Amino acid sequence: MIHKKFLDNLKRFDPELCGILEDSLKRQLNTLSLIPTTNAISPFAAYLKGSTLGNDFLDYHAAEHHSRLEKLAIKRMCSLYGAEHAIVRTGSLVAASRVVMLGLLKSGDTVLSFNRRKEEHCTGDLMQYKFVKFGLEADNLRLNFDKIKKLAQEQRPKMIICSPVNYSYNIDYAELRKIADEVGAYLWIDLGQNSGLVAAKKIPSPVPFADVATFAASDALHGPQNGIILCRKTLAETLDQAVIDTGHVSLKKNVLASIDIALSEATCEEFSDYAKQVLKNARALERGLKKAGCKVLCSPTENHLVLLSIPNEQDGETLAQKLEEAGLLVKPEKLCTADENISFSILRLSSLDATTRSLDEWDMEKIGNNLGEFLRSPQDSAAIKSLQKTIKKLVEHLPLFAEDWLPELETVSDADSHLTMNAMINWRV
Repeated sequence: MIHKKFLDNLKRFDPELCGILEDSLKRQLNTLSLIPTTNAISPFAAYLKGSTLGNDFLDYHAAEHHSRLEKLAIKRMCSLYGAEHAIVRTGSLVAASRVVMLGLLKSGDTVLSFNRRKEEHCTGDLMQYKFVKFGLEADNLRLNFDKIKKLAQEQRPKMIICSPVNYSYNIDYAELRKIADEVGAYLWIDLGQNSGLVAAKKIPSPVPFADVATFAASDALHGPQNGIILCRKTLAETLDQAVIDTGHVSLKKNVLASIDIALSEATCEEFSDYAKQVLKNARALERGLKKAGCKVLCSPTENHLVLLSIPNEQDGETLAQKLEEAGLLVKPEKLCTADENISFSILRLSSLDATTRSLDEWDMEKIGNNLGEFLRSPQDSAAIKSLQKTIKKLVEHLPLFAEDWLPELETVSDADSHLTMNAMINWRV
């Protein structure tokens, strides 16, 4: 009742803002997202982010000053990923990426990068680097390490970057490490949305092989929006100073606490079960698409991604718009290859958010099958209606974050639950 009264008062006080809030909630509840970067924050992490810790922050100008919450996040991050050092201050993955480049590169340095990833983050006179691309072989969509090695020997890069955001196979990071060592380059791996599967030890970790690893605390880890940097101890002082030099001096206690609890949750059996289900659901989605006659690239998937090939005559953006009308959110992209003249139009699908909302293999295979039928005849109104019906039936009772993935704790009584809601509202206002 108190929660409803609070929302009613908010609506009377600022109906425009409350309308935006209600529209967002309605959209999230009534659609299903297969976009990799879309995933709900855990209730614990959301609670701490919205707590009174948000009233307090520390503004330090020296790298050695840390709050207890930051030290706890660093300790937990290093333990979870087996890293020697962690930086948790940067507010986004873009900011974290810029810190790494400004800390380890000089203007004019050569960077050998998978599909030229991270070049998009380079702005200003201090970030003028020479980016050289390596990529997948066009015929088999695999990495040819002999060719990468030859390219590295020719270009002598200062840094090699591997950010496989559009790749559903696991990568042999040991081979990249050998190439980096041979040419004296830093090896930087961006985990992207594989960070949760790596944390749960469900896919191989690049951290032991990388000089630097980055990822977001959100999406796969169910934490707040924040950028994370892991690195070797030998680079810790340099990157810590780069964080300060680039203005990341404010420590937001509510965000740090939210990261801390997300890391704690990632060590629980429930998170391990979640990661297992993510893999099962990705394979089921892929299976449903193939049964419907679709072409899936880089198959069978080894992580959360399913790369659905878009037929040549169809436009990805138009398809995405039609699918959104049916309640399914997808992201059209290009799967690039080492040959600049060859790329593939794809829908980059992920099982992360659907799993968070408690869908299982049967659900995902059905979605894949209906999506495939729609792609075969996108002008057929019956196909889009069938998909719309499937999505509506699946999501009408789904939470944004299923209780299955919360740590199993003592159940509280209805009275205690009421008091807990009181406390939460008082904290947030």
